[in-house]
Amino acid sequence: MKHSHPSRMLRWLPGLLLGCSLALALQAQPVQLTLSEAIQRGLRTHPDLAAAEAAVAAAQARIGQARAALQPRLQFSAGYQRLSEITPFAITMPLPGAEPIEITPNIPNQYQLQLSLQQPLFQGGRLRAQLEAARQEAAAAVAEQHARREALAYRIATAYWQHVEAEALARAAEENVRRLEAHLQDARNRQAQGLLLESEVLDVEVALEQARLEALRQRQAARLTAVTLSSLVGLPPDTPIRLSDRPDTALRPVPPLDSLRALALRRRPDLAALRHTIARADALQSMARAGWWPQVALVGRYLYARPNPRIIPLQDRFEGTWEVGLSLTLDLWNGLRTHHQVAEATALRRRAEAQEAATLRALDVALAQARLGVEQAYERLRLARLVVRQAEARYALVRDQFAQGLRTSSDLLDAETALAQARAREIQARTACALAWLALHQATGTLTEHLP
Repeated sequence: MKHSHPSRMLRWLPGLLLGCSLALALQAQPVQLTLSEAIQRGLRTHPDLAAAEAAVAAAQARIGQARAALQPRLQFSAGYQRLSEITPFAITMPLPGAEPIEITPNIPNQYQLQLSLQQPLFQGGRLRAQLEAARQEAAAAVAEQHARREALAYRIATAYWQHVEAEALARAAEENVRRLEAHLQDARNRQAQGLLLESEVLDVEVALEQARLEALRQRQAARLTAVTLSSLVGLPPDTPIRLSDRPDTALRPVPPLDSLRALALRRRPDLAALRHTIARADALQSMARAGWWPQVALVGRYLYARPNPRIIPLQDRFEGTWEVGLSLTLDLWNGLRTHHQVAEATALRRRAEAQEAATLRALDVALAQARLGVEQAYERLRLARLVVRQAEARYALVRDQFAQGLRTSSDLLDAETALAQARAREIQARTACALAWLALHQATGTLTEHLP
């Protein structure tokens, strides 16, 4: 057995370490996502949509089943029977020299091959109604799938902007920490010169520690929003994410409420699903009422048997016979089953109509809230920007006056705190604009059409 020399193994070690380092570096590379890319990833990978697609496939398969009921039904059957031994039944004609004629011979082994055909001719409209019900069910499933897509896109977009906001807040908190660190250094220098009291320096130290705690909290919040977004778009929870888009804060006109309502009535997938559900209930009513009508069908059969019971006397050999005819079936009494089926279908229609009416009422409220939310978000952003300008100007003034000895350290701390809070509120106001438009587009059922 050959053994590798240690020097040869050492020659491979740098390459192995380099390969491992490259693998770790590639693994740590952040995934850069635009809002559109994040939503597309989520729509491809999220299990909610896989379940919706399966529901659509099942509904479409029921359309095929309903169509099959309109087609002829061709069946083949085969059988074998072993009968007990019997004494053959025979008769003898009253003629000189006549031989006995077996009427029922002893044939213990019996074989049967049968091909049967049945074609519905009249079912009281039941089969057509069944097909229509399946089509409406499939259409409702497609609408519900679209509603799930809209809901998932809304969740992903919301998580996207929340992560953008959390990262911006974390950066602002870290900037505030650096500002307070510079303030603390300046305060200690002034204390050494006898210009500040120890209590004033302690105030800055406490403010700095509070700012560091706030920065830690914001970094953790950003990490949590990253995990939430990763889960929605199908990435591992520890994947670094870098987001490319920023909230669009440009002032845009908000359509009037009447236009929004008309758009929602045309585009909302949940309303479309309810309309198809009502149409399906109508078809189920027609199906149930068909139970009051007779059912007529064309039937045919070809029998190839040994012995064939239609051939007398029976003979121990294969013979083929056929028959064609019409069948009529009418339920004279079925325990009021048809009546109860009609009542059930009528109740289902009333329920769907009530759900549609409730959704329409909620729609008016949702549209009004979303429209007012957009208007309020713009006002909030305008005020936040004004407050930031005010806080920046005040901080610059107090900082210069503090350097000249005209302001106290507490005044500068107050200005720094006000500036940090103003910038955080501006970040939140920018996100609020994006979230308000998301809510408005979702309320009208056009969210995926307005994404970049």
